[in-house]
Amino acid sequence: GLGMGIKGAAVATSFSQLCGALLYASLLIRKGVLRSNDKGDNIPKIAWKKLKQIVSRNNDDSAELKQKKRAISLTILRANAAMILKQGSLLLGWAYATSRATRMGHSSVAAHQMGLSIWMLFSYALDGVSVAAQVLMAREYEELRMVEDDPVNFAGQQGKVRSLSIYMMTASLVQGLIASAAVLLLYKLQPSFILTNDPAVRTNLLRLFPHLSAQMTLVSATLVAEALTVGGGRFKWLAFGTTTSSLVAVARLRLSTSLVGIWSGGIVSLFLGRLVTALLAVLDMNGFIPRGKVVLA
Repeated sequence: GLGMGIKGAAVATSFSQLCGALLYASLLIRKGVLRSNDKGDNIPKIAWKKLKQIVSRNNDDSAELKQKKRAISLTILRANAAMILKQGSLLLGWAYATSRATRMGHSSVAAHQMGLSIWMLFSYALDGVSVAAQVLMAREYEELRMVEDDPVNFAGQQGKVRSLSIYMMTASLVQGLIASAAVLLLYKLQPSFILTNDPAVRTNLLRLFPHLSAQMTLVSATLVAEALTVGGGRFKWLAFGTTTSSLVAVARLRLSTSLVGIWSGGIVSLFLGRLVTALLAVLDMNGFIPRGKVVLA
């Protein structure tokens, strides 16, 4: 509003980040995190003492306990690597899609960014079910591992895992269809606070709406299926799916010659590949894939 253009946007961003840092620092001070207690220790010093105690205890651990701790650490590392690949592949896909859109003109890249904003808004709303799916599956699958030597209890717990898988995938489809209907409603209403007055950008954006609508159901199912995969500890499946689908998506994006082609080709390939791999992992978790024939389990 001050006529500063891009320079103004940079100044506003820096100022908001500085204000956020100051507010966070003041919160830490009010909570007493940075103040010392009666013994002269503050939170950083206490944390350092705890870390040294943990290291000293590790030196006294038995070989069996050290092996268990290493196994836990490896599991955490595999989970982190899988999640980094998952998020990294999505960011890479969007970055490359935006790069392709910039080659199609100003109106195309503007419509692409507006479509991406709408996509992200609905995707964040869909993510709540996937968080619940991951937490619930982690609990149920851990109980399944604990009774794997007990045939009677194992069968009962396996039924709970299958029931949870079906329930959460059904919920993902229901909320995905609702989100798809909401995007179609925006397409019909064409509210002025979303659509621009620029005719070229408006035309390109309206062409994207049907594809945005269809993708909401696909994205919802993908997020929940991957959450179930993480909850069941199938990190190799997740890493394989995200890597392979990203490569396919990039190849499809390279062949795209229009904005609609970017969204209907490359972006769909990214999520469709991830969904198929995650569903295979869910089937493996539920015992439908023979363990002897599974390479990625």
